[in-house]
Amino acid sequence: MDQKGIRETITFSCEPKFKKLISVKFKELGYKNKSQMIRDALQSFFESEKVIDSFSDTSELTVIISVVYDHHDGKTVQQYIEAQHKSNVNYSSHFHMNKEECLEIVIIRDRINNIRMLLKELRSIEGLKNVSLRVVSTL
Repeated sequence: MDQKGIRETITFSCEPKFKKLISVKFKELGYKNKSQMIRDALQSFFESEKVIDSFSDTSELTVIISVVYDHHDGKTVQQYIEAQHKSNVNYSSHFHMNKEECLEIVIIRDRINNIRMLLKELRSIEGLKNVSLRVVSTL
């Protein structure tokens, strides 16, 4: 049976500030509704993840991982630091975005399987507000 045209609804929770941003941006960007914008954003995310999936586990990559968190959330900070110390971080830089939030940029040169494990661990830390990946080099 052809599934074309069938749509299903999913929900997700976010902070009120983020919900307001979505409500403003979908119109500003020309979307007819929020679902279209969120679907495009997720498709873009999955496309970027394909980059690391295209390499074998033993391939070496240089990547930048950015992480946003509330520095007052001690449990999250501790989990983040532990995850970072278990990996082969070559460089990190810390930036205070405001009184609560910090942005940390981490550069890693390692085998892709280790990078995947770190990403998985970071994404499982509930208090991290954003974890994003950028592949810099495959040499």
